[in-house]
Amino acid sequence: MSDKINQELEDALRNAISGLKEEHIDLAVKEYKKYWREIKVPFSLKEGLSRYTKDELNNIRKYLKLKGISNLRKEELISFYQEKIPELLEAICMRFDNERFGLLVKIARKGGSIPAPDLEIEQIPYLRATGLVYTGIYQGEKILSLPEELVTPVLMLSDNLKIRSIVRRNTDWIKLTRGLLYYYGTLSITQLEEMLETYTKEQLDLKDYFEVIYDANRYQEEMYVDGEGFSNWRVFDPKRVKREHQIRNDISFYPFTKEQLLRAGEPDYIDRNKSYMQLVQYLTRNYEMDKEEADEIVEECVYATRIGHGPNEVLTYLSELIEFESMDSVQELTDHVVYLMNNTKEWFLKGYSSTELREKSEAELKPLLNTKRIQPKVTVTTDKKVGRNEPCPCGSGKKFKKCCGR
Repeated sequence: MSDKINQELEDALRNAISGLKEEHIDLAVKEYKKYWREIKVPFSLKEGLSRYTKDELNNIRKYLKLKGISNLRKEELISFYQEKIPELLEAICMRFDNERFGLLVKIARKGGSIPAPDLEIEQIPYLRATGLVYTGIYQGEKILSLPEELVTPVLMLSDNLKIRSIVRRNTDWIKLTRGLLYYYGTLSITQLEEMLETYTKEQLDLKDYFEVIYDANRYQEEMYVDGEGFSNWRVFDPKRVKREHQIRNDISFYPFTKEQLLRAGEPDYIDRNKSYMQLVQYLTRNYEMDKEEADEIVEECVYATRIGHGPNEVLTYLSELIEFESMDSVQELTDHVVYLMNNTKEWFLKGYSSTELREKSEAELKPLLNTKRIQPKVTVTTDKKVGRNEPCPCGSGKKFKKCCGR
């Protein structure tokens, strides 16, 4: 193994196993080395599968949802997969979004191998479990590869209009779902179904939708499902989010555009609005930290706001990270924090920020106030006595006793 790979191994372990118990370290090292062993390219599907342990071959069986083969020996499984994986290639791709299908096509267009992109730790076993993508080290470099038998079929699928249409649909489903949960926190299945149909302008096939979302979440965990419905991965109390939504039953969910939701559905998206960036800049100017550190701190302040923490709790969190020089500096920071919190779109507020909700309430009250000014109650003085059951002389059309004669 080259010095470069050794250094990558060391860096990956330092990042990935920080805080793990001692007994987990050996397992992490073993897993990393298993994923990135020397590999010869090109290779056949049989050769690729032969690199896998029986447990890894069983992972392929589970991913492909194949039944009646769990008792097969390793050699028998490999022989079975040699026929089955090419047959299932199209069905597998029909679960993918642009990212995963694009990765597959990119590998095929490069002749079957590409330098490995920067992958999350859960994405490597996911790709290996598909039976399509294989990992290894070739000439000192980490690569992703396809078996020779799959290169041409993948290229043919890339030109298949039906597949491309389904992949685009899946991409919209995944990003819209993530975007909705990013802003609303938790939604029931019924709410999600209604919202997705509104944004896509198509009836949702729930069976296909659940398969696509489940598969996408295995590749990159951005949400979870429980008895309350679907939740953003950072929601730790979905019941409270739902309860807060119900308390505000008279308020509709914030009307995001489709483009806003698709953008929020990108992996690791952060809504860096004006208040967010102002706090980042304040921290970098006044404390010894770079922009990346400040950004991470402000992101946590945003999520603290979304889970219901108040300014005092956020400031307590900040006091553990930075040292205040004076009461003036505390007040300056407090002003920035309050501004951030007031302009953060909150789960409890159905995607509104406190400022937006206040402005919405004022806007709804304004027409009522204007109406009262336009049609004030008028007292009419006249020499002629008006009977209580006669039309009011103010011109309202009401009887005098129910208008100015009260």
